Amino acid sequence: MKPLKKEQKILEGAGEKLLSLALRAGADKAEVCAGFRQKSSIGLEKQDYHMASADEGFAFGLRVLVGKKQGFTCCNIADTDELKEIATRAVEIANFSPENPHLDIGASGNVPGEAPSELFDEQLNHLSLQTQKDWTEIMVKQAKKDSRFKINEGSVEVSSHLSLVMNSVGTHKVEAESLASWTLMGMGVDGDTITSFDYFQEIARKSESVPNRIHNSTSKFVNEVLANLQQGPAEPYKGIAVFSPRAVQEILLSNFVYHLNGRNLVEGTAKWKTSELETKVVSDKITIVDNPWLPERYGCSAFDREGTPTHPLTLIDGGQLKNWLMDTYSANALKGESTGHAAGSASSLPSVSPHSLTMLGGSLTKEELLKSAHSPSRGFLVVHRFSGSVDPVSGDFSGVAKGGEWWSGGARSH
Repeated sequence: MKPLKKEQKILEGAGEKLLSLALRAGADKAEVCAGFRQKSSIGLEKQDYHMASADEGFAFGLRVLVGKKQGFTCCNIADTDELKEIATRAVEIANFSPENPHLDIGASGNVPGEAPSELFDEQLNHLSLQTQKDWTEIMVKQAKKDSRFKINEGSVEVSSHLSLVMNSVGTHKVEAESLASWTLMGMGVDGDTITSFDYFQEIARKSESVPNRIHNSTSKFVNEVLANLQQGPAEPYKGIAVFSPRAVQEILLSNFVYHLNGRNLVEGTAKWKTSELETKVVSDKITIVDNPWLPERYGCSAFDREGTPTHPLTLIDGGQLKNWLMDTYSANALKGESTGHAAGSASSLPSVSPHSLTMLGGSLTKEELLKSAHSPSRGFLVVHRFSGSVDPVSGDFSGVAKGGEWWSGGARSH
């Protein structure tokens, strides 16, 4: 059975009307990005249940081109009069906008057969609130197992999404997805000893896997937070610092995203230039891939905000610059092709963003890496979470190591 059949019919019907109305109002090309979302959430706050909520709704975004002038409007109802109004308004905005030779709305290719096609789970879509409460209870039970862990807030959410991209030159793509997500924020308290706040979040797309994963992820998180109750000073030093994957994401990968963004390349603010493709730009230990086909991650999708099919893309391979993240606009400006990285929702114009950035690991295990960082003469800092600021242009960063560990003698000290 086709998922969310009734909602898809509404989306497609409104999308076809918008395209027709926009062309009649004077647009040369038009694009509709639309979506339907339903969500239920059970929240936690200060060691107890806080609120249960549910909502659902539609969103319709219309982008038009009049020559090389662009206009955009959006609404959240499929009423014919409302659709006619936003179509007229989009064309009026385009007529008052400046020309840009790189703007275009094009036909997109077919989605590869290898792309993920089973992102929707009927069991999740029809999950009862009681089952969702049972899942939340698993989280609460694990979090309260040790009285030293204190819940600040958390939630268990279940949602279903339907995404549509269609335009006046032949693109018509629809994708349904459902997922469960759970998050927890808390701290450890033992007498006068208090840890910093920490949090985690995970998602799952198959209902049968959720209970065990909530149990295991919550238990692991609580143990990691409570380990920080063993506290002591970090000595001032210059030397090696070890960063967790989360800290690497916050400090390093955010910088890479900025400089690999095709729009920043067009504007001249990216560090690297097109002439540096296939040359070494960073350490040969660094390989970065954007993989939109990982089902257990946010950002998994078979097509982007413009309907362009996605595919795994190597951006940096062994330190060599291989590709940029590009949408239609940046591809036109750089005389290339979109890489399927147009980002955004029905309420915004396309921008550029990765789907699910991954950095390949090295040859050492975590334990081997920490031992190799050991210096007999001094300890070193392990940064688990970073709170601060990063300058993507210079690469400088400054902030606080949250939940940091001091290692000495090749082992965790405090």
